[in-house]
Amino acid sequence: MINSIIELFRNQAREHKTIRSFYYNRNFELGSGNELHPVFWLEDPISGRNQQHVFTNTVNFSVLLIPEDEAETIQFQNLAFSIGLNILERIKADGNIPVTVLPTWTYLTLRNYYDNNACGCRFSVDLVQRNMQNLCLIEEQFDSDKEFEEKDILNRFDINISKGGCETFVNKLPVFDLKTSK
Repeated sequence: MINSIIELFRNQAREHKTIRSFYYNRNFELGSGNELHPVFWLEDPISGRNQQHVFTNTVNFSVLLIPEDEAETIQFQNLAFSIGLNILERIKADGNIPVTVLPTWTYLTLRNYYDNNACGCRFSVDLVQRNMQNLCLIEEQFDSDKEFEEKDILNRFDINISKGGCETFVNKLPVFDLKTSK
């Protein structure tokens, strides 16, 4: 389901005559200078909720352009709004797309946005779709005899005692590899 939402927006952006690139990523990657503008940026994460076999997913996306001067900012904000609106209306008009765009979507104009000083428009949209899970196949996803694997947390602390009475550990203490990320 999540992949279908990403592909829906990827295809809309790819087919729009003005958009030159599409990204699905977290916002802190935005404005790194690697994007071709105008860019369609679908934000990760996508959030959702389920109510009585109906999913409501909230997606946020931005349409961004790079102005050469301050005078272009308002024109580009207007163009970005128009592009986003066209994409939403196209999704709503296509009967083959299994989502419905709720009429409560919002937008926010952007200027001097992120490191590359882009401008444009950011949209927050709620999409509704049926729960497509085949309930007949749920039990195939489970095994009542399955057990979790057990893994030793630390090496055993066996010791060797030499003739001189010196004690040495058989196993070394664990080597910790602490991962760090942004």
